Amino acid sequence: MSSSSPFPSLPVCQITIPSNDLINAAYFYTKEHTSEATVNHCLRCAAFSLLFIREFPPLASAPIDLEAVVLSSLMHDMGWSTTKSLLSTDKRFEVDGANIARDFISRNAAESGKWDAHRIQLLWDAIALHTTPSIAQHKQPEVVAVALGILADFLGPNLPLPGNPITVERYKEIVGAFPRAGFSDELVDTLCGLCRDKPQTTFENFVSGFGKTYGLDGKGGGKEEWIKTCEDNEITKRLMGGLQACKQWDD
Repeated sequence: MSSSSPFPSLPVCQITIPSNDLINAAYFYTKEHTSEATVNHCLRCAAFSLLFIREFPPLASAPIDLEAVVLSSLMHDMGWSTTKSLLSTDKRFEVDGANIARDFISRNAAESGKWDAHRIQLLWDAIALHTTPSIAQHKQPEVVAVALGILADFLGPNLPLPGNPITVERYKEIVGAFPRAGFSDELVDTLCGLCRDKPQTTFENFVSGFGKTYGLDGKGGGKEEWIKTCEDNEITKRLMGGLQACKQWDD
C-alpha cells in the first residue's frame, strides 16, 4: 500500500483507509463524478467496514481482500453520479454503480493480472447487493463487510448487531474526519429523483419508500400520485395478475 495516502489516520479507531495507486485513482474518480456529501459517505463506509473486518467475529477470522472492500465502498454510490452520461435510464442505481465500478477496474487494473474475473465479480456483487442485506449477508466476507459498513453509516452505534464495533467515540471520529455535508438532504433529493426519473427501477426496492414519504420533489409534491403508482406496480398484484391472465392457456 502506498505511503502517499489521501486519507487521514483515525487514531481513536486505530485504522487508516488503505491506499495504493488504484484506490487513489478510484477516490479521485469518485470525487470527480459525485458530490462532496457522497464522497464523504463512501469514505465513512470504508472506515466502518474496516472496523467490522478487524473486530466483528465472523469477519475477523476470515481472509479478506481489503482492496476489494475499499474500492467497493468508495464506488458503491456511483449510481448517484452527478455526471449523468455515466448512468442508465433503465437500471437500478445499485446496478449502475456496480457497472461503473467494474468498467473502472477493467480500464485501470485488469491488464495487471491482479484483478481477474473473480475479483471483479466480487466488487460488482458488493456494490449491487449493498442495499439488500438479507442477501448480502450470505455472500463472501467482502460483500458482508461492505454492506455492514454502509449500514453503519446510517445507524452508527445504534446498529442492532451483537458485538457492534461502532462505539460513540469511534463514530464521532469518523464523522468528524468525513463530515456529512448535508448528506441527509441530498439522500432525500437523490432517491426522490430516482422515483421521478426512473420509476421502474424503484418498485422492487426501498427507493420507492422515499417517494411515498417525501414526494417526487423531496418536498411532498406528487406524493399521493406516487403512492397510487406504487400500489399499481406492487409485485403481488403483478404476479397474481399474470397468473390470472395465463389461465386461458393452462391445462
